[in-house]
Amino acid sequence: MTRWKRFRRTVVLWTVFTVCVGAGVTGAAQPPAGNPIQVVPADALFCLRINKLTTTLGQMDQFLTGVSPVGVSMPVRAQLGQLLGGPEPNGVNMAGDFAVFGPLPGGEAPNPKRIGLLIPLSDYQKFLTNPNVTKPDPQGISRIGAEGKQTIVAQRMGNYMLLTGMENQGALVEMKKWMAGSGATSLAQRLAPDELKRADEAPVWVYANIQIVAKTYGPKLQEKLKEAQKNFQEMQAKGQPMMGQSGAFLDMYANMLNSLMQETQSVSLTLHPSATVMRAAFVTAAMPNTEMAKTLSLESPSPQPNLMGYLQNGAVANFVANLNPAFLRAVTLRYLDMITTLMGQTASKEEVAKLKQLAMDSVDALGGALAFSYLPAPKSKPPFEVTYVATLKDKQKFYRVLEEAPKLMAEGAIADFYAKMGVKLQFNVKRGVETYKGVPIDAITFAMQPVDANSPQAQMMKAMYGEGMNLRLAVVNNLLVYALAQEPEKAIHTLIDQAAAGGPSQVPTEVQAALALLPDAKKSQLFGTYNVLRLLQIAMTMMPMAAPPAEVPTQSNVAFAGQIGDGRLRIETAVPKQHVLEVMAVVMKMQQQKAPPQQQETPQAQPQEQPQVKPERRQF
Repeated sequence: MTRWKRFRRTVVLWTVFTVCVGAGVTGAAQPPAGNPIQVVPADALFCLRINKLTTTLGQMDQFLTGVSPVGVSMPVRAQLGQLLGGPEPNGVNMAGDFAVFGPLPGGEAPNPKRIGLLIPLSDYQKFLTNPNVTKPDPQGISRIGAEGKQTIVAQRMGNYMLLTGMENQGALVEMKKWMAGSGATSLAQRLAPDELKRADEAPVWVYANIQIVAKTYGPKLQEKLKEAQKNFQEMQAKGQPMMGQSGAFLDMYANMLNSLMQETQSVSLTLHPSATVMRAAFVTAAMPNTEMAKTLSLESPSPQPNLMGYLQNGAVANFVANLNPAFLRAVTLRYLDMITTLMGQTASKEEVAKLKQLAMDSVDALGGALAFSYLPAPKSKPPFEVTYVATLKDKQKFYRVLEEAPKLMAEGAIADFYAKMGVKLQFNVKRGVETYKGVPIDAITFAMQPVDANSPQAQMMKAMYGEGMNLRLAVVNNLLVYALAQEPEKAIHTLIDQAAAGGPSQVPTEVQAALALLPDAKKSQLFGTYNVLRLLQIAMTMMPMAAPPAEVPTQSNVAFAGQIGDGRLRIETAVPKQHVLEVMAVVMKMQQQKAPPQQQETPQAQPQEQPQVKPERRQF
């Protein structure tokens, strides 16, 4: 009998324990420890999750060392302590995972102001001992803030405290009901497995449900665009001057916005800080069974030639890609849809069909693999150079498109469209201008000139671009190579030599360093580098009061890589701290050069000390 009583008591105790753990003190279902998005409703508009807060803030501090005089760890801890009314946040698991999300449940429509903060608990009773935290009322809600100045309410959600503004107190009651409901679906349950893994493993994860964004903000955005379109139409009817095709551009933006809202399911961003580099990954997921989903499911087919060796050191930007030709067709058609929207009534159906056919023929002639480098040339006009290499499947089709392009640019809808914007296009092709080692070379000249040659815009464009852009183009071993430069003959000869030899033997050192920043970049369909200072060098050269060309002290690059498949586009980026420091050093030097000369004061006026310069520099 005694043994039976002990067994029954054990069963009862375990049952009570299970119920308490399952329901929590507030009666809500308890989420797994360390996973705050189990507490976030599936239809949340956004969610920001910071995993292992202490560790993540420490990593951020390491990256900011030398970049910023102030880190983030101490201010965050101090702000949380100040909120709770003490030097230390009692009962808070600072090493746990925090999350901010919205909107909280309840209300007739999604309200972006109903935002909640999830704080992991180490000890709920200790949390209640914080000076600014009141004991929970009968509904389990505590108030946070100094006496008489309480603006925040909080309620326990299993292993977390959910904080929100005082005006959202009713939302805490709704959250409690949602947690206790049998049909409650959390964001963790809604996410795809790979996205859930990103949310669990990344130090920082940011997510936005574009369908909820469209529902919340879409109508207002469309209404604003319609108002702008109406205003432009009224201005046009009154004969007021307008810049280019402003109304057509608004139509294009409205169509783009509508497509993005309808076809995008979600976007997310992860951050991985370290002492030497900040890595970020951006993922766009398409709605199932949409054109975007079909396009982002076109993975790269059979292996393409490795063109990475054609990239160059010293570039503003390097880019190499291995893309499915079907993907290129789909993207090109989307782009042409935008262009024809801009053209409006000026383009006939026949002209639009011709333009699309030429574009498709151009895409079909290429093989899907390409590489190009965009380099600064501050002493030239234009102040940049471009080298380009691409696989070529159909040489005859490519040259047929090339020979028809000048007429397309000079006549018809495209020419009319640019003319209305005050620009005249010049595009000329000359076949076989020279032969190098048995390879014929073609010449292309391209220029965009204002219709009014005496206008300030015309003078500015001439100062930047000279008489236009000169290209040389050739085909070697099924590779299309071209070079754009003020004197492109030398560049095209180099490309021909490289292509004839089967490609460069080594990958440039700057590209190798960028590849090391992104371990999986070699498997990606897209890869490239970007240099902010070299772009600044070009921009300064193209300014009306152009600065004299100068060598830019930079030895690092931002790296990026992309992958397409399964209805998703994933872009990874790595920003070296060295590059941030290089940019900061140049910007500070520019500020010092722009500072007004210090006024020398006479010894009689200031006999004891030199003129003070610190106050002067604060304004910069």
